[in-house]
Amino acid sequence: MTAPPTAWVFGTGGIGAAVRDRLTGEYRTVTFDRADDPGRAGAHHRVDLRDRAALATAARDAVLRWGPPAVVVLAFGTVSPATVEDAGPEDVDRVVGDNFVGCVNVLHVVHRTPRPDTCACLVVSSNAAQVARPGQPLYAATKAAVASLVRSLAPAWAPDGVRLVGVLPGTVTVSRNEERVRRQYPHAPADPARPGGRLVTPGELADFLAGLVPHAHHLTGQLLTYDGGSTLGAAR
Repeated sequence: MTAPPTAWVFGTGGIGAAVRDRLTGEYRTVTFDRADDPGRAGAHHRVDLRDRAALATAARDAVLRWGPPAVVVLAFGTVSPATVEDAGPEDVDRVVGDNFVGCVNVLHVVHRTPRPDTCACLVVSSNAAQVARPGQPLYAATKAAVASLVRSLAPAWAPDGVRLVGVLPGTVTVSRNEERVRRQYPHAPADPARPGGRLVTPGELADFLAGLVPHAHHLTGQLLTYDGGSTLGAAR
């Protein structure tokens, strides 16, 4: 019996956990995060994604145990209200490191890892990459950098079989931001202010990501906004 293909999921927070659960069964899922992923001994690597050497070691171990990845999902990052006028160097390092440097390191390691002929690499950014965020300028800038990275790498890596797609969700309610989201959106998950009428859930985003994989052979360099039209509302 042929073993299912392997999927690597970077990040085990609300979005990453939903992606892991959605892909498990169809794929052998391997997770990477600096936090633990309980109950996944051998299939989880506790590693700081900002540490490229440690990440490379974890990736080599994952290939030996589970084989090379056919699917890679980057679903990690830190939302921050840090501003240019007030943020100290440590605040800047944290936002840039968690949201951009970690992404660069993961993509670097993936490109140097043996892969099948086609590897679908789905990079979760944010719709903050597309609109002005006066209250989150550093966060928005790092997400814009990630989106630009996807577009720049896509044509360069296409001959190597790597298909890069950026997915830009709006606000996704997860456990760590639930209190803040409910303050901002008192009727959550409903949000009458956006054309779609509500916020997206981690499970819905995971379904959307999984649905892209079968079409990865003909997708690369796209930035797909998945936010219920909230960026359209911001443009009004």
